[in-house]
Amino acid sequence: MRRTAARSALIFLLLFLAVSMPIVWSGYLQIRQAEAAATYADKASRYAKSARLLPWRADLYELAGRAYYHAEEYASADAMYFAAFNKGALSAEGWTAWGDVNYLNGDTARASEIWNQAFVAGKISNELYSRLAGAALLQEEFESAARYLQMQAVQRPQDAPAHYRLGLLLALTDPEHATSELLAASNLDPQFVAPAQTLHSALSKASSADSPSQKFVVIGAGLGSVNEWSLARAAFQSAIRADETNAEAWAWLGEANQRTGRAGDAELNRALGLNPNSSIVRSLRGMYFQRIGDQRRATSEFESSAQLAPDDPVRFVSLGNAYALSGDLIRALDAFEYAVALAPESADYWRALAEFCGRQGIRLDDMGVPAAQRAVVIVRDADTLDTLGWLLYLAGRYPESERALLDALKIDPLNASVRFHLGLTYLQIGDRPRAFESLIHARDLGNPDADAVLRQRLP
Repeated sequence: MRRTAARSALIFLLLFLAVSMPIVWSGYLQIRQAEAAATYADKASRYAKSARLLPWRADLYELAGRAYYHAEEYASADAMYFAAFNKGALSAEGWTAWGDVNYLNGDTARASEIWNQAFVAGKISNELYSRLAGAALLQEEFESAARYLQMQAVQRPQDAPAHYRLGLLLALTDPEHATSELLAASNLDPQFVAPAQTLHSALSKASSADSPSQKFVVIGAGLGSVNEWSLARAAFQSAIRADETNAEAWAWLGEANQRTGRAGDAELNRALGLNPNSSIVRSLRGMYFQRIGDQRRATSEFESSAQLAPDDPVRFVSLGNAYALSGDLIRALDAFEYAVALAPESADYWRALAEFCGRQGIRLDDMGVPAAQRAVVIVRDADTLDTLGWLLYLAGRYPESERALLDALKIDPLNASVRFHLGLTYLQIGDRPRAFESLIHARDLGNPDADAVLRQRLP
């Protein structure tokens, strides 16, 4: 009897192996084929098949989800990540990616829910905090976003972008501590030096503002100057909540609305009604009319702005640009010269004068080049040397242009504008190999004009 039972069990085992072994072999074959697949779609399909054939390998669902993610088949990726979750096999990175595929598939609410689930469950990947911060920003929950970025900065102290983004948010929510994060970012990565300095200056100025409303206006303007217009818009809204009669806050809100894809005319009109004698209100209205192509009204606003602030060179640079756009080059040149006279020790206004001469192709030798040279004496940085090199190029002084541009490259070898102007200079002196090399560099660094020159001049 016992022999019969043992024989039956052996037969059952052999039958089971005979049936299951091909399935198991097929499952592992699918894994090998997935690893060697040429496309993400093929890789994903084979991982998904292997997961169904090998139920003890629940990790394969996440691998399939990752491959579908890269294949941009987000609904299929979501299904695979969900299967991995149900089987308790989803890694911290998988949790983050699961949220990502929902976000990319247009379901931002579900993405945020998944990332928050991961946070509660302690499934913390390197990117989770930044995802949570981004989701909070979409809801304009700035304090929550700052908390998440603070966690990321603690976890990854060498992450310069995390420190910089945290500094931006703290400018809104905790200005006193924003500077230290901005400084950390600039110490870790040179690309953050200039914006960090700009924001530090704005925060210092804001600390001495005469009202809470004006403090937010100054902070918002600083954020706008580094192209953080969504955060700037929030700052201007805070300024208006603190004082609804602050005309500058309304005008700046109008500007921020335009910069973030909204209409801004209502806010600008309200600002004018509150204070028609504000130079800032008039200037921002001028920018609005310039943006919509109404040069006549833009020039009128810039004229009013300059009359209201006759000692502010910024207003005269704006006025000069407005005159230039309307074709009145004589009055434009007068405005730029007046800006220089107001601030003769500032390189910015000498550069503005030089760039105007260069754009218009006028007074290059007796005004444009000397203005650029004066700017370099005051501030010898890559951008100012680039302006000088460009003016010298336009004036046909190619050896001098080359020297100035090479000096600029010593300071900033990744400056696309310098590379572009150097390529043009080499073209003029007939050095095609170096022209080609410089223009290729400029194109690869993002200069929009370099590719066109390469196609036209160096086929």
